[in-house]
Amino acid sequence: MKVDCRWFGINLEAYFCETLGADDLRLAAEHLKTCPNCRKEVQALNDIDPLVKQLVEFRMAKAEAAPLAPRRSIGFQLGLAGAALAMTAALAFLFITRQAGSPSVQQLPSTAAVANPDSPAAETTKIEDATPTFRAKPDAPVTRPTELKTGIEPVIPENAPEFLVINPEGYSTNLQEYKGRVLLVGVWSSDQPEAVQNLQKLYQAFGTRREVRILGASTRSLDRPAGTTFPMVFNNGSRLLETRTSHFVIVDKEGKVQMRDSLVGDSAALVARVKAKLDELGGK
Repeated sequence: MKVDCRWFGINLEAYFCETLGADDLRLAAEHLKTCPNCRKEVQALNDIDPLVKQLVEFRMAKAEAAPLAPRRSIGFQLGLAGAALAMTAALAFLFITRQAGSPSVQQLPSTAAVANPDSPAAETTKIEDATPTFRAKPDAPVTRPTELKTGIEPVIPENAPEFLVINPEGYSTNLQEYKGRVLLVGVWSSDQPEAVQNLQKLYQAFGTRREVRILGASTRSLDRPAGTTFPMVFNNGSRLLETRTSHFVIVDKEGKVQMRDSLVGDSAALVARVKAKLDELGGK
């Protein structure tokens, strides 16, 4: 089983609280190795942890420092209660902010004001610390593609995965999952209608072949073009088989690229070229 960003997001709280089972923990660890967005989210949770611990320590120190035994006992209990409440509020705010898609928190202040229970005027005491900068995870195009609007295409690093896409429902797939079938991936954009039309014609011509899979991939989330029925996917931070917009690539059953060509041009000639290659590769 291969997990994706959606699965990890659902299980993020359990991962952070160390309540995942052994199998799920292994799957989560494997996913984090290849997903920079989810690693950032885990780091965001780890970054807030020192602040919560510091608040707990301060409350407990204040309770222990009370001058009289009876007051020390009560202060200790109130200190623990206040720390627990602060921890719950901090974590609840983090998870609610993440799930509701509220604006990102850019940076925590360098000091935190905590009420002094020994002061009659309820003065505040500042805790000088070096709390790490906490940056909440930005909206992730790969995990919520249906919420995205058109925009600038993301820059893909050279060490990105060869092929990793996500469908409008949020499930990701890689090249390994198409082993045993011939895969045709056409990269389209809304400003190249001819390429979109020719990709649709390829899908109509060969989409019913049992051993062939055809995908229409865009480099960012776009609305489905009018009059098209080909399966849509969005690039999930991969090199997309080094395929440029308005071009297509054909991968054989072993996962090796066998053909690259443009989606722009005479549609009849394009269909003929693709048919010859699919027949050669056994894509029946």
